Amino acid sequence: MSVVTRFAPSPTGYLHIWSLRTVLYNYLFAKQKDGKFMLRVEDTDRSRYVEGSVENMLEVLASVWLIPDEGPNNPWENGPYFQSERLDLYQKYITELLEKDKAYYCFCSSEKLTQDREEQQALWLPTKYNGTCRYLSEDEISKNLADNIPYTVRLKVPKEEIIEFRDTIKGKISVPSKDVDDQVLLKTDKFPTYHFAVVIDDHLMWITDIIRWDEWIPSTPKHILLYSAFWWELPRFSHVPPLIWKSKKKLSKRDGDVAVELYLEKWYLVEALMNYLALLWWNPKTTEEFFTMEELIQRFDLSQVHKAWAFFDVERLDFFNSHYLKTTSTDTIYDKLITYLNRYDNEFSELIKTYPEEFNKKILEELKWRIKKFDEYKGYTTCFYNESKIPELDLIINPKMKLESISDVLESLKVTLDLLENSNMNITNLDSIKALYIEKIKEAWMKNWQVLWPARCALSWEKFSPWAFEMIYILGKEESLKRIRATIEGLK
Repeated sequence: MSVVTRFAPSPTGYLHIWSLRTVLYNYLFAKQKDGKFMLRVEDTDRSRYVEGSVENMLEVLASVWLIPDEGPNNPWENGPYFQSERLDLYQKYITELLEKDKAYYCFCSSEKLTQDREEQQALWLPTKYNGTCRYLSEDEISKNLADNIPYTVRLKVPKEEIIEFRDTIKGKISVPSKDVDDQVLLKTDKFPTYHFAVVIDDHLMWITDIIRWDEWIPSTPKHILLYSAFWWELPRFSHVPPLIWKSKKKLSKRDGDVAVELYLEKWYLVEALMNYLALLWWNPKTTEEFFTMEELIQRFDLSQVHKAWAFFDVERLDFFNSHYLKTTSTDTIYDKLITYLNRYDNEFSELIKTYPEEFNKKILEELKWRIKKFDEYKGYTTCFYNESKIPELDLIINPKMKLESISDVLESLKVTLDLLENSNMNITNLDSIKALYIEKIKEAWMKNWQVLWPARCALSWEKFSPWAFEMIYILGKEESLKRIRATIEGLK
C-alpha cells in the first residue's frame, strides 16, 4: 500500500512554528516514499473556530513550499476535507458502534460530570467518567431518548486488556485499558469529538502513517480501541518531541514569536527555515548541516528522530539564514528580496524600484554578507536611498583614529577628494578602487583608518555601513564626489 500522510489542524488561529515542523516531517516522509501528503481541517469544535484561519494556513503552507497533494485547495477522491462537512459519515459509524455494543448513550448532565470530577479530585483519584450510564437497560435508554434528554455517545472501553503499539520513534508502548477513560465520541450537539472523527477520517482517507507531537501519545490507545472496534488495520504511529525555547520554556508567544507568518514577515528565507526545522530532531548521521529540500527528501529518516525535546534557538536560525544569504547568487537573492518587499513592505519596494537594478544589486551584494535576514536590509540602506546630508561632528571626529578636530578631518577628506577628482580609477571594479585608494593614502603619509573613517562617514553619514571602498563602488564616482564635497563645505 502506498504511503499516505496527513496534516489535520484545527482552525483556531495562526500556524505555529511547531506545527510547521509536523507538516515538514509528514511531507518529507511521504515524498521520500513516493506517497501522498494530505491536508484535512478538523473543525468540529465550533466554539474555537477562528474566521480566516484556514485561508491563512493554506497561504502560509504555500509560502514555505509545503503544498498538500490533496486538500481543500486541490480536492481529489477523499473529500470533503472539512470535518463539519462529513457529519453524515460520523453518524453512520456511531450507529455501527452502538449496534456492536462497542459504545453507549450517556445522559449525564454537565453539572453531574463536574460534581463527579470534583469528588474524584478531593479523593486524589484520577478524573475520568465513572460509568454511570454504561450499564443502563434498553428500557431506560429508550425512555430517555423518547423524553429527548440530551445525550452523548461514549466508547465502551474494555476493562482488563493491555493496549500495545510500536511507535517509530518511541518504541514499544503499553497501556492498561483500565487507565483509559470511556471517552465521548459524539457530543450533545451531534458533532463528533476529535478522537472519534480523526480515526474515521484517517481510515477513510487511507492514511498509513500518522506523524504528530508526542503529546498525543496518551490519546493513541483510545484511537487504537476504535480501530479494533471496527476491525480496521492500524496505521503506523510516530510521535515527535515538542519544541521548547533555548531557555527550556515551552514555546509560547509570551516568550517569543511562535506564528510561522511572523518569521516570514521577518524575511527569513524558506530554505533556511525548512533546513533548520528539519535538523531540530532528526540526525542525518553526518557533519553536514545544509540541505536543499530535495536532499532532505532523499535523506530524511523517521527512525533517526530524537526522543528528547528540541530547543528552538532563534540565533541558530539566524545562522542558517545568514549562510543561505551569503552562498546564494545575488541575482537569486535579489529576486527573493523584491518578492518579500512586495508582500511585506510595498512602500519601500516601490522606492528601490525607482533606482537602477544594477545599483540595487551592488548594494545587496555588499549587504548580504552583513545581514542575517531581510528585515535588516532596510535599516542598512538609509544612506543609499535618501538625500545626502552632513555627518554629525561627534561621529566624524574620532580621536581613536587621530581625528581630533575639524581640520584633521578636512585634511583626511582631501585625500579622498583628490583620488576621485584626479585618478583614472576603474569605478566598476572594487579591487581597483582598493588598490588605488591604499596607494593614495601611502603617498599622503597617513594611516589607512585616518582616511577611510572620515570618508566612510561622509559617504554614508552612519556609524555602521559598508566601508569607503564599497561605498564608492556602489555610489559611483559622481555621487561619491558630491557627498565628499558637500561634507567638506559643511565642515568649513
